[in-house]
Amino acid sequence: MYKSLFGRLFVSFTAIILISFIMLGVLLSQVFESYFIHQKQKIMLEQGEKISKQYAKVYFTGIIDLEQLSFEMQVLDKYLDAMIWIVDTNGRIYEVSRKENEVWLGQQLTIEQINEVFEGKILTIRGKFGGYFKEPVLTVGYPIMIGKNVYGALFMHTPIPEIQRTVGELFRITILCLGLSILISFVFIYFLSRRITSPLKEMNEAAKVIAGGDFDKRLSIQGEDEVAELADSFNYMAEALNNLEELRRAFIANISHDLRSPLTSIQGFVQAILDGTIPMEKQSTYLEIVLDETRRLTKMTNDIMDLTKMESGQIELNKDKFEINSLIRRVLNQFEQRILEKNVKLQLILAQENTMVFADKEQIQRVFYNLIDNAVKFVKDEGNIIVETTLSGKKLFVSIKNDGEKIPEEDIQYIWDRFHKIDKSRGKDKTGMGLGLSIVRQIIKHHGETIKVENTENGVIFTFSISIY
Repeated sequence: MYKSLFGRLFVSFTAIILISFIMLGVLLSQVFESYFIHQKQKIMLEQGEKISKQYAKVYFTGIIDLEQLSFEMQVLDKYLDAMIWIVDTNGRIYEVSRKENEVWLGQQLTIEQINEVFEGKILTIRGKFGGYFKEPVLTVGYPIMIGKNVYGALFMHTPIPEIQRTVGELFRITILCLGLSILISFVFIYFLSRRITSPLKEMNEAAKVIAGGDFDKRLSIQGEDEVAELADSFNYMAEALNNLEELRRAFIANISHDLRSPLTSIQGFVQAILDGTIPMEKQSTYLEIVLDETRRLTKMTNDIMDLTKMESGQIELNKDKFEINSLIRRVLNQFEQRILEKNVKLQLILAQENTMVFADKEQIQRVFYNLIDNAVKFVKDEGNIIVETTLSGKKLFVSIKNDGEKIPEEDIQYIWDRFHKIDKSRGKDKTGMGLGLSIVRQIIKHHGETIKVENTENGVIFTFSISIY
């Protein structure tokens, strides 16, 4: 049982509660005893003061009714559960409240501490009072004074075991209540431990299912605590793995198509040349096509290798200052023919005539090229492409906006993933492999910059930052 999380939680909680209750019980026992003794002592002092004053008054008048005095002492004895003695200035016992103590009448007390009472001090001691009692008693000695003179002393003795028995009864009641609380706590701990461990066990089973390749498994744990948050994160992870699996399958299908198409063309044209099907005067034309296809295959292979290096942190940046506006114009010139073919209106809005930035020029050119290529690919015919730079603090923001279809909301979070293609029909994107935006994000990430994509009213806008020199 102790090997499981439930067992450890249950045993730990139980041990903490038991130790806490034991410590509380010991502490309460000491507190109760100290409190009751203190309260008893306080009451005895109050009553001693009253008796002392009353006796002094009677003594002063010279009329002493011993029977009345004895009766009042007996009543007070029962009220305080304390034996009461009146002692004269010679230390002899003059009057007692209990008949069993009458044998001590006339005896002289030999305890040295009583001298303090005859000096006008109030005495409080614990013990057997010089052997007069068989069990410990709490003794309060109070001087009987008239003016500043002491004419006697009042001693009250209450058995400490009686106080302890009262405390014991109260303590037993407290222990009973604590025991009931412990029992309820055990039940609560049991269900609390189950509440914590059951979802974790469910997650463990779900993790094994997902590890087996079933990425459709989800957890149905409700709540707003950390365990529920963990379940949500687990479901998010499962969803991400499921999407990754779909991307993997799509990648296999896409790369098979992208490799098969140029290889089929290369094979067909080479075979036709070898068979003599293609005349000698046209062979150079078809060999140019074969060369273009091999370049396309080389580019795809290089993109995959570059992205793998970037994701593993092996990319090396050669940062230096350069003028970015000329780079933007140079890249746009490369797309002139494609822009004219779609009759697209291109607008270039620059923050200033010359802007010096600090970055890896070749990699930033690759970022801008991929984003322009993406914009030209998806802009609608006779649409608009707007390239704009803006300054903010020590950053230059470059945005590329194109008219056309918006990115579905469910695809925005996956648009930067490798091999992800929004145009799954491959109608507009016939040559791409879904690596361009992944490469863009990795380059920007390694520069320590930001890039974002947003849907606009008429299309899509990409914006990335770059440090100003």
